[in-house]
Amino acid sequence: MPDFHRLPEWNQHADRSSVLTDPVLTVRQLSRFQYAARKSLLRIDNALVFATAKGEYEAFLPPLRPTRGEVATKRFTAVYEVDMGIHPLHTELTLPSDNDAFSFPVGVDLSWQVVDPARFVESRHRDVPDLLLGEISRTGRPATRSFAIARSADAEQALLHAIHIHGPLGASAGLQVNWTIRVRRDDENIEHQRRLQALTHASAEEIHATRLGQTQDIAHDERARQQDMLQLGRAELYGAREHELVVEQQRRKHELAVLQGEYQVAMQSVEAQKIAFYQHHLERGGVAAWALHLSQHPDDSRLVMQSLRDDQLRLLQSQMDLVTQLLGDGQAEQYELAGAKERALRAVNEILNQRLPGVANGPTPLPVETGADAPDPEPPLSSWSPTWAPETPSVPTEASMSAPEPPMPAYAPTAGWTPPPGYGAPPAYASRPAPTDKDTNTEADTDTVDRPDSPPQAHP
Repeated sequence: MPDFHRLPEWNQHADRSSVLTDPVLTVRQLSRFQYAARKSLLRIDNALVFATAKGEYEAFLPPLRPTRGEVATKRFTAVYEVDMGIHPLHTELTLPSDNDAFSFPVGVDLSWQVVDPARFVESRHRDVPDLLLGEISRTGRPATRSFAIARSADAEQALLHAIHIHGPLGASAGLQVNWTIRVRRDDENIEHQRRLQALTHASAEEIHATRLGQTQDIAHDERARQQDMLQLGRAELYGAREHELVVEQQRRKHELAVLQGEYQVAMQSVEAQKIAFYQHHLERGGVAAWALHLSQHPDDSRLVMQSLRDDQLRLLQSQMDLVTQLLGDGQAEQYELAGAKERALRAVNEILNQRLPGVANGPTPLPVETGADAPDPEPPLSSWSPTWAPETPSVPTEASMSAPEPPMPAYAPTAGWTPPPGYGAPPAYASRPAPTDKDTNTEADTDTVDRPDSPPQAHP
């Protein structure tokens, strides 16, 4: 191994991680007796290029190294240590378009490596990236000059074709280059195209949204129509049901009005019957009226009996007063008083035979006349009873209103019986008795005596 005693004339102090533009790491001058016994280690991945006095270059690729005899025999004057690693490069250059106002930005991605160290040293290049980019620029400028800035894709194809025609990049300097080139528009044109694309996208999006909106509107319209049809159906059904309900309500109101009318008619009939019943008994007066009151109010029996006694006492007193006045007046003639006296005696006989209800039979009554004008025998009071008593009418129900009530039977006493005087009949002064044939034929002029309240009349 050679051992260099002299310091190198050129040394980059580069290592594996250094970014290189010149692959020649060191350059050393050699004297005739440069090598010594002491050895110094060199990097095994670097090549050594020895230069002779005749200007020739001999390369020793790693791991080959020249021996001391070879160095002495060939008389090398200098040695170059060349890096043979692969070095990447990412850069950008500009190529002209058909308009000088615009240029194509060209992105270059490449990797270079020294494959012929002697040739590279002989080429005297010191900046490999500048060498390669210069070749690309010189080859690509005529190719891209005929394209507008908007035709970046066509310009890229023309540039690639021109580089392939030119040959491998860096071949004249002993380099092996792998490259990729991308031609694009300038930033302003890119921004303009982006804006146009945004507008196009916005327009397309708006058109698409409009079309989808139309489809959506059609779907919404169909749905709204279906909802309207359903609502109309529900409204129609509701109206029909409501109409049926109103008709049913009117029918029931009519039926109720009819029932109320029938009820009112029935009540009027009942009231008429009640009126007739009470009128019949009240017109008779006396015991009949009190019997009606007692039938409705059984608790008032004491009051009824007392009232009956008082009425009979007043009746007796009034008859006695009438007889006394008639007999003791003295103003009437004897023939005028004949019929009156006979009736007075009859009235006295009746008064003497009069007895109150519930009282035991008294003395035997005086004999009375027999004949056409003889009074009917007096039946016992307890032997008479009404054959029918009215009941308080009740309010008719819906079932009872459908059929009319039976008419109330008229009051009819037991056949063949005549109430006793003063019992259920109006007093003598309140009503006029029916005249007999004898009274009509013979005593027509004395019938006013039966009414003491009437004024006396003079005979013609």
